[in-house]
Amino acid sequence: MTKIIHLQSNDPLVGDWVPADLYSDIVISISKDESEYKVSVFDSNDDEQAEVYEINYDGTELSFNVHWASNGRFIKYGLLVSANNIVRLFYTYSGQETWVRKETVL
Repeated sequence: MTKIIHLQSNDPLVGDWVPADLYSDIVISISKDESEYKVSVFDSNDDEQAEVYEINYDGTELSFNVHWASNGRFIKYGLLVSANNIVRLFYTYSGQETWVRKETVL
C-alpha cells in the first residue's frame, strides 16, 4: 500500500481550507508546483469534485473560478491571507430563480 506524506510548506496559502464556522462541507485544497498554484474544490457532503479554472495569483490575492456540474452554479473565489492559518474568502456566485409575468401574481 502506498502511503502519501504531505510536506509542510512555508507558503501561507498552501493547505486544506474549510469555513471557520464549519457550516459548509466544502474543502478548498491549495498546493503549489514551483511558482504555479493548483486548486481543487470538493464537497465532502456528496463527494462532488468541482471544476476549477482560471487560477490566478497577483501577489496578494489568489483567485479562481469554480463550476459545480450537479447544480450548474458558477462561483468566483478570491482568497487573501489574513493571519497565520486564516484566510479571508470572497465569492460571487450565479443563482437561479423562477419568475412569472407580473399580472399573474396580482
